[in-house]
Amino acid sequence: MANILVIDDDAGYRTILRSFIEERGHSVREAEDADQGLRVFSAEKIDLVISDLMMPNKSGLELLQELKRLQSKVLFIMVTGFPTADMATAAMRAGAYDFLPKPVDMIQLAAVMNRALSTIEMKARLSTLRGVNVALLVSIPFWILMGIAVRILLHR
Repeated sequence: MANILVIDDDAGYRTILRSFIEERGHSVREAEDADQGLRVFSAEKIDLVISDLMMPNKSGLELLQELKRLQSKVLFIMVTGFPTADMATAAMRAGAYDFLPKPVDMIQLAAVMNRALSTIEMKARLSTLRGVNVALLVSIPFWILMGIAVRILLHR
């Protein structure tokens, strides 16, 4: 189960996304604008952010840039009712995981969410494997020295 933050100034749309995401077994936090989203993100462990692009006061693109400064590996899905190739390019260059037009095709959203959450899981596993490898590399000289010490003690 993932913790997903949905940020959109349209309360009805947030409700639709919340229901859809919760039906898939995830926990959802909501924010009505970028500033509130930033506060929630800073206060809680959030695995994935789904945010509208066009919001009052601060755009989803500005929010993405702020979140990237806080946590460079944040996974962020940008949605917008006014998709253009330039906006999609800007979002992807800023570090968005994906860019979806509104109204979001829920099957497509589910696929993108699953890919994003799988990415998180794979990165966590990779980090664990790296830790095990480092521990093994650090312990090898110790075991070699122990073997030498045992041979010396046995030959006395």
